Amino acid sequence: MRKILILTLAFSFAFLLTGCKEEETDTLSYYDYLRPTCGDGSCNEREMTTGLCPEDCDYSMYDDQLRDDQFPMTDDQLVLVDDEDYLALKMDLKERSTEIYLPSASTGSDKDALAVRITLPKEGNNRYEEGAPIVVYGTGGYVANGLSNNHFPHMDDMIVVSMIFPGGTDDKEGRFSDGTYDYRGVKSVEALKDVILFAAGKKMDKQGKYITDYAPDALTDNIGFIGFSFGGNIGVAVAAIEGDEIADDLKYIVQWETPVSSQIATRDLGRMLGQPLEKGVIGRAHYFNPRYIAYDPYVIKVDYSDVIYDADSLFTVFHDGNGDGIYTTINGSYYNFPVPDLNDNNIIETDEDFGLDIYPYDTFDTDGKVVYSRPVTYALRDNGAFDGDWPAIIATVEEADEYWDVRESVALYEDAIKNIPDLEGMYLLSMDDHVQSDPHKSHVHQAYDGWNDAAWFKINPDPEYILEWDSSFADLDIPNLPPNTAPDSWEDADSYCIPEDIDDEIYSIAAVHQMADRVQEAN
Repeated sequence: MRKILILTLAFSFAFLLTGCKEEETDTLSYYDYLRPTCGDGSCNEREMTTGLCPEDCDYSMYDDQLRDDQFPMTDDQLVLVDDEDYLALKMDLKERSTEIYLPSASTGSDKDALAVRITLPKEGNNRYEEGAPIVVYGTGGYVANGLSNNHFPHMDDMIVVSMIFPGGTDDKEGRFSDGTYDYRGVKSVEALKDVILFAAGKKMDKQGKYITDYAPDALTDNIGFIGFSFGGNIGVAVAAIEGDEIADDLKYIVQWETPVSSQIATRDLGRMLGQPLEKGVIGRAHYFNPRYIAYDPYVIKVDYSDVIYDADSLFTVFHDGNGDGIYTTINGSYYNFPVPDLNDNNIIETDEDFGLDIYPYDTFDTDGKVVYSRPVTYALRDNGAFDGDWPAIIATVEEADEYWDVRESVALYEDAIKNIPDLEGMYLLSMDDHVQSDPHKSHVHQAYDGWNDAAWFKINPDPEYILEWDSSFADLDIPNLPPNTAPDSWEDADSYCIPEDIDDEIYSIAAVHQMADRVQEAN
């Protein structure tokens, strides 16, 4: 999986670097670009995940349990900007991409617009003789920017459409969308609807042009969406909320390791962050919450009876396993940050604490309002966690319900399929999920239950599509569950998860190819 990280780093800055003068690119390295804030005393997520700022970050907590693409990059992995392969791919993407602005009421005004990028296939390389299918790209996390298609930069036979959500800015690309960002709420959903309508040839950009003016070979009747991580939820949301307007246009949704319920998104079951998300990422502990009771297709059954609030603790909301009223930690042997594993056996037990994390509600800083998962928010109320008034910076039960109603797939699958009866789905995951530590793979199980009752659905692409991209994997045992089929045991990951030998990019492209082929065959 290490290759996908390097590609991600490379292409996150690809379009920024093209603006540099030729004489500058001979000496500048990714190192120079990836650590502009290094030395400011604060370890941000970019510095932590790239491993390039020992001045601010302590990388010693990384151990062999971490997925390959989360290891810090070493000096010998840094690629100079004048590397021929990198420059060739960068220039190829730039030449195939067109930047437009798309009018959208989601910005707050019909006169304002969204920043959108159209990346065409390589010349003469359309997937079909009839033309090129279209996939709309949904970036992960809760960020607004997503122009750079980091997850499959080698896609070269389909049209990729990416966007910045309303109110978002992509500093690397020097572009922004008008409006106010709502952290993947109804305005973001409306914006995605307009991008899909543009891809379908039903909406003009600010220059009065349709997608076929930029891509004459565009197959506007073969459109899908792929969302990575949390980005997979908004694809289901747009079908559920705006489905009446795109029912003839959106044919499939692919979700890559998507946290389809609020508990999964906020990692109630693990992995557990070293500190709350808004304070900066310092690493993840591979703990599984022992309070797990049983699977449920909507709300996983977890014992939240010991959830409390302590304003002075590192995690202000947590399972108080030892009952002392504070988040109790030690400096253990397995991670170089404080952990609640008091007996230092790398397993959290019910008499040990477990920190609970958040999503941003309406802004993302240390003073902004935050939202916990639905059941954690209910537990705070039911446990009487607050002696006085409910803290203004924590979303109430009503606010949490309203927030997650448009952001978790489990609440949206039914309406999505009802609005678009022929909608098809695929869920992608490899053996080691990029965030989750739940051995029951509850998020995949929930996705299966959400899709399976009423739509064609498959877990991971057929191996033939992976081998189409790279035949060297022919000797691997690649699982191939039939459509609408669950594994015999969700705990038997080998039976349905992609081996870690296969890069995320490869099976993501394979998935989109398979889904587009199904649409083309039907057409």
